Amino acid sequence: MIGKTNSSAAKVLAVLDVLQRNFAHGFSPTELAKETGYSASDITRYVATLVQSNFAERIPETGRIRPSHRFAQFSLQITKSLEAAADRIKESQDHLNRG
Repeated sequence: MIGKTNSSAAKVLAVLDVLQRNFAHGFSPTELAKETGYSASDITRYVATLVQSNFAERIPETGRIRPSHRFAQFSLQITKSLEAAADRIKESQDHLNRG
């Protein structure tokens, strides 16, 4: 279970944190409630917020909830940024080693 907080934003992010663990199959609202310790009505509100902001989506065939493709794109952007930073560090190290 995720630590409790009083902030609605933090609770929505806690639900997103759970969702990101299963992109392919998603979670049912009941599973999300169990994983987070939030009530079913809270999960309904938090999922609605994530869907409305395009961070989560319902899987049409199952009705389960998963992170949206937009969320996956953020992950790819972070990976690309980290790779670019690693390349710059390598270039700097090579330059320093040539001295």
